Amino acid sequence: MFSNVSARWRRRLRVAVAVWAVLLVAAAFAASQATVREQIEAAEARAVMDAVLGEAAGSLTGAAVLAAGPLHAEACEVTPARPGLSLERTLQVSGATADQVDALVERFSLQLMTEGAEEASWSGETEDYIRVRINAPGTDPVGGRWSEPVAVQAVTGCRPLGAPVASFAPEPPPEAEASWEFGALDCPGGEALSSWTEPVEAQPMRVHETTGGCV
Repeated sequence: MFSNVSARWRRRLRVAVAVWAVLLVAAAFAASQATVREQIEAAEARAVMDAVLGEAAGSLTGAAVLAAGPLHAEACEVTPARPGLSLERTLQVSGATADQVDALVERFSLQLMTEGAEEASWSGETEDYIRVRINAPGTDPVGGRWSEPVAVQAVTGCRPLGAPVASFAPEPPPEAEASWEFGALDCPGGEALSSWTEPVEAQPMRVHETTGGCV
């Protein structure tokens, strides 16, 4: 390469190529920063995610038993030089009606992903970039009601670190075991849903104690 030009021009071309490569890397880095969910930090994204699930709980209360799963956090990289967190929480609904699930699908503009005898699932993203997924395992609704617990999962995606992401857990019930985890959600009307659960294979979680709820 550059064999037909003078040594002076070869040096200039090499410098130009190096500068161009640096500019391309900088442009890619800036573009990746610009798409980091409007730069909302993890703590704020957690509040938005919980508000989404709180709204879902409000629409499901009355004809179902609700349980708020624990907050799960996973380390991630927003960019190669910027660490972040991805947060996730699940709202479990026992006894949900087909109409309630359909209303949630419509509210969050979710798309049908799978439909069959084993499971139906819908997925989508809110205008605040919270990913929402609904899983309804088991057979189709019998008598207008899902026979197995329905899971409404919300995920923030990788968000920049900033203020600490608070995770509060009260004193567990006297009979609680080490596997029990605490989860809580604030409802749109100011009420709260609090639950002690543990993960199991058959469904998102086994509910040991759940109190409160949305009106």
